[in-house]
Amino acid sequence: MRSPIVTMTAITGKPSKERAFEYMQSLKENGITEVLLYPRSGCEIEYLSQGWFDTVGFFIDAAARLDMYIWLYDDFNWPSADAGGRVTAVPEYRLRAICTKGQDAGKISTKSLHNSGLFGEKFFPNLLSHQAVDYFISCTHEEYRCRFGQFFSTVIKGIFTDEPSIGYCCDESSIPYYEEIEQDYQREYQRDFYGDMRAEDEGFYSRAVLLVSKRFKLCYLDKIGTWCKSHGILMTGHFMCDHNIIEGVKHSGHVLENLSTLSLPGIDEIYSAFDDVCEAALFATAEYASGENGAMAELFALGPCDISYAKRRAMLYLAACHKINRYFVAISHLDMRGNRLVKDFFNTCSSDQPDFLGMKELSKEAINAANIAKKDFTPDVYVRFPFEFAAQNVARRVDTTPFFQMLNSLTYNQIQWKFTDSASVSPLIEVTKDFEFTLDKQPLDITKIKHEITVTDKNSATPEGIFVRRFKDLSLVAINLFADDGEYLINNKPVFLKKYDVYLSENEKIATQGEEFSPIFRVKYNNPNVIRTMHLSQGNQAEIACLQDTPLTFAVREDCTAFANGEEIAARNPANLCNGLKDLYKSSGETVLKKGVHTALVNNDLKYLPSLLLVGDFEAKAESGQVCRLTLSPRRSTYSVGERIYGYGSVELLASIAVPKGAKSLEISGTELVTEAFVDGEPLGVRAFSPYAFSIPSHLWGKEVSLKIVQYSSIAPMFGDVDFWDKNVKECGWRHTPSTENKPFGFSKICFNF
Repeated sequence: MRSPIVTMTAITGKPSKERAFEYMQSLKENGITEVLLYPRSGCEIEYLSQGWFDTVGFFIDAAARLDMYIWLYDDFNWPSADAGGRVTAVPEYRLRAICTKGQDAGKISTKSLHNSGLFGEKFFPNLLSHQAVDYFISCTHEEYRCRFGQFFSTVIKGIFTDEPSIGYCCDESSIPYYEEIEQDYQREYQRDFYGDMRAEDEGFYSRAVLLVSKRFKLCYLDKIGTWCKSHGILMTGHFMCDHNIIEGVKHSGHVLENLSTLSLPGIDEIYSAFDDVCEAALFATAEYASGENGAMAELFALGPCDISYAKRRAMLYLAACHKINRYFVAISHLDMRGNRLVKDFFNTCSSDQPDFLGMKELSKEAINAANIAKKDFTPDVYVRFPFEFAAQNVARRVDTTPFFQMLNSLTYNQIQWKFTDSASVSPLIEVTKDFEFTLDKQPLDITKIKHEITVTDKNSATPEGIFVRRFKDLSLVAINLFADDGEYLINNKPVFLKKYDVYLSENEKIATQGEEFSPIFRVKYNNPNVIRTMHLSQGNQAEIACLQDTPLTFAVREDCTAFANGEEIAARNPANLCNGLKDLYKSSGETVLKKGVHTALVNNDLKYLPSLLLVGDFEAKAESGQVCRLTLSPRRSTYSVGERIYGYGSVELLASIAVPKGAKSLEISGTELVTEAFVDGEPLGVRAFSPYAFSIPSHLWGKEVSLKIVQYSSIAPMFGDVDFWDKNVKECGWRHTPSTENKPFGFSKICFNF
């Protein structure tokens, strides 16, 4: 089985045929065989031009040669259905909304400020217009078919639609509008649309939103779904505000029904936030909509850029427990120039990550997760999706947090539940028009719902933060999403679960006895260190403190000017940086910064595209302040267990050890980094998440051997303290985005297991 991970590949710059093949090959070498081609900020080819289609052809050709799959994306950036501005260039194809309250009641508008932080004030395509959608299909889908139709259903698997919406023009007092809504309202309900609106009739919003929902399905979802099916490919993607019941209905109508029309329906979980109040509801939406092809989730786009493989693995299994079997991973940059516009969040799923070889391990887990997604579970209770309540309140400000909190109470009390659109199943939780909750028409008391408790803490209490799924085949998945590290009882058996650990009942392991040891390692660094100077808001100064004379080179972004100690840095050479950055920077010749404090001045520093990087053989410590300081010191040459090494890239730890007789494995703990182990040059394997245990061949027992442990960082250390950036830069628009954590090289314990 192929890995079900699909990289969302941002086509930036002007990639050549050779670069496309090199990139695709690097993905396949790391376990990934499916790629979504994603036209995004930073692309320097005119979208839908012949040059654009030539570039798409480069990737399709590479996929065919490498036995890989391609998914197409149906627009430039998001949201979908504008064909890069072609649709809304036609005035009658612009989305509209009608004001339903106050002195402007009945006024129709086409303007919206939605997404203004990224793309400015703009018009949005009218997905309630047959003509607008037909024009969109002719600009995009048909153009791809004319050029690449011979690859449909073989190399090309489907087309991704991203946050198409009927609500982008709606403020708090308006709803989506189309010309025939008055007649449809009269025909469907034998009532007057404007009369009910002005009278604020109790059922007006529910009736009107249901009509708009049907129109969205007819004009957009059915039209594109039929096109895709007739050409042998899948329609996939996700809707706008799919995490919010009221905003979701405003943007997509009857969410469950409409999402189910996609041949591979999906959700958007780009925050990687297990403790988000909407998390349980979001995944349950995918579980409801999943069909014969399963379901998909867009994952990880907001990062942080050092999100651990353990957390990614946990997310895959959480998705799989809700019948999601394809994992669209965002973003995989050809290079990072798109971050000049999309400044505030960053993740890269590509070989630019030093630890990218961990994707092989994650891909194996993804295959197992996709198999788990085939399993069914029996709900202890059904929850009726509150479409009527949401529709009735689309033009009001309502705090829906209690609904999500109720679902989380079910989830973390290990009550198995599913969304339903039926009122005839039992037991059934429903939402009243007064936003109260009932269980089979009585006030909700979750203690009356019959269910099993399979995971408890040592005090026999049900732990908050551990997700449990019990399947019909009696297998069990338990995931520590945000509970404390510790020993838990799973079906009365003690199991130690760290944060993000995944317990699979089919993979129960017998506890082993460990024998610790603590060699002195020699340290080898496989690359120069790379660290930014940080400059906040309008500030342009930073300090570089050298504890001794330090040779280094400066890398300056191509559109910036930088000064060291008052002199402009002459950066004219190719930069010794990863693929995603090297074309955007020029390097100085090697210079020596003398012991002491130096100043660096730059312009136009960006969070994930720094103006100035330092490259060299040093260890760096960042000290955040209104003027940020880097302290550079010599790299250490030896390492003892329990110490930490701060840096970027890859580090080798080498020692001579004696392998005791009967040792079955070597295990390290206290790290989240991708780690390899070798004994006498013989590879013992790669680990990207716990347990970091490496099997030992019996022929090594009783021998003195050379042990090599290799650890890999993410790209994150070069960006410095972005938590501090988020707190202090006024222009930061995504303050809820997870920020870079601190994951140094090293580990807290090493032992032999018997």
